[in-house]
Parts: sequence; C-alpha cells; structure tokens
Amino acid sequence: MNFEPLRMQQAVVNTSSLRINPAAKQVQSPQLYEGKPSELVVQDSVEISENGRQLAEGAIVSQAAKYFGTTQINDALNRVLEGQPEEVSNAVYSMIESNFIVNGTVTDESQRTVLLEMGVSQSKYIADHYMEGDKAKEFLETMNQIAAIASTRSIDPKSGDISYTTPTDRPLGAPEDYVKLSEVMKQVDPQKYTAFINDIKGGGNGLSQLLNFAQKVPQNPDWIEKYKERTGQTTELLNNVQLKNRFDKADTTSASAFMSSMQNLLKESTSVQDSYIQNMRGFFRNLGVHVN
Repeated sequence: MNFEPLRMQQAVVNTSSLRINPAAKQVQSPQLYEGKPSELVVQDSVEISENGRQLAEGAIVSQAAKYFGTTQINDALNRVLEGQPEEVSNAVYSMIESNFIVNGTVTDESQRTVLLEMGVSQSKYIADHYMEGDKAKEFLETMNQIAAIASTRSIDPKSGDISYTTPTDRPLGAPEDYVKLSEVMKQVDPQKYTAFINDIKGGGNGLSQLLNFAQKVPQNPDWIEKYKERTGQTTELLNNVQLKNRFDKADTTSASAFMSSMQNLLKESTSVQDSYIQNMRGFFRNLGVHVN
C-alpha cells in the first residue's frame, strides 16, 4: 500500500476537490511511499501553477501554462500531444484555461457553460485535423474527462476558492490500491490535517504530522475502507456526468466552416457576446490558422 501527502497548490487539490486560487503558485510537497516496513522513500518535485487567462481580440499569443488536474490526465495530455507542433499544444492548454477550468473572472454560470461546450467542440476540431486513430480517441476521452471535472465547479462563499471534484490521483506506476494518506487524515482527523496544511503553508513539508498519523493507520483499517468508498463514489460521479453540447453539430471540416457554424449555433442558442467570438478567434490564433 502506498501513501502520498497532500500536494499543495496554494489551493487544495485532493481526491474529492480541486480548489484553485487563480493568483497562486502550486508547489508539490514531498511524496511519501511505504516500501518495506522500515523503509521510507521521500521524493520532491515542483509543479508550476496554472493561471487562467482568456485571450482578448488582437492580444499577443502567450505560452499557455500546463493544466495539472491529476497525474493521469497530465500524462495522457503529454502522450497525445507528443510530436505535435507547439501551436497545437499551446492551443490545447489555452483552451483548457479559457473554456474548461476558467478563472474567477467568469462568474456567470450560463456564460461558463457556453464556454465549456465551445471547448468540447474545439477539442473535436483539433482531434479531426491534427490527430488520428488511438491518439485522437484518447485526446477526446481526456478532454471529456476534464469537461466532466469542470462541470462540478463550486465556489466557497467565504474564501472565494473555486473547487472541482477530481478523480483519485496516484503517481505513475503506482498500484491500484494506492492510498493518499493526507486524504485519509483529512477524513478521520481534521485537526491533525489542519496542522499538516499549516505546516506546509509555513514553509515546511508536513512530514512529521504525516508520519505520526501513518503509525495509527494499521490499527484502524476502517479508515482505509472509508477512503476507498469515498474515492469510488467520486469516480462513479465523474464517469456518469452527462454533458449536453449545443455545438455538437458544428462543422469541423475546415477552419472557415467551423467558425461559421459555431457563430450560427451561437445565434440560435444564446445572445451572441463578443467574448464568445473572441474566444473562437483566440482558438484559431493559437493554432496559427487565419479565419475571417
């Protein structure tokens, strides 16, 4: 059984929610694995934060920050984008920021829904024109998973933190029975978990709190069972998200056809806002494609 402490991302990322503070940097705390009974291996790594930004009409195209929802999603994106031109990779990550995991500047839920559905169709355009076979299939499955995560968004009325339900995260190569120890701690000992978080926020790594808690786990097997039950419920929830997309019939045969059909579908379903058209133009600009 493997254990991992909480990955601190200024906001909190866990198996039940992804919380984002758009202005924050994300730093991964040491990862703790349980090997032989007396052997503990600590690994350190750092992640760069993602700051959502939606390109305005005529803005300079900047390098998009990489989305990190879970290790598995990140690995899938790296795999399907391997060998692609930089423009395609940048368009995908910019699309995630401006259409899927949007920042706090988009507060209207109906607007966020339109952007999300636009992003799903933009993903199909990329799959149709830049990928084929298994890579295209995996890319669309991954983007649909991110869309499912995006659909769970909620905002804490006190802190303003944006939260998303995320699937269980585990390091690459970790076994199916991998357990994220910090999440078990959060469920069964909130006070100790708070001390763990405060230690990390204060510049520490929370290791002492984690090790102390780990010593109690073998005597409390029900903690692990409750953890597994909760992660199973999260997985089931995300797998059963039904995404309705008003842009399903968008014509992706060419850039001009896609742009035209998206504009027509926007007129049919909502009052067209300049921000939606700017979003489409920003999408093509990132791809290096000119549209009228």
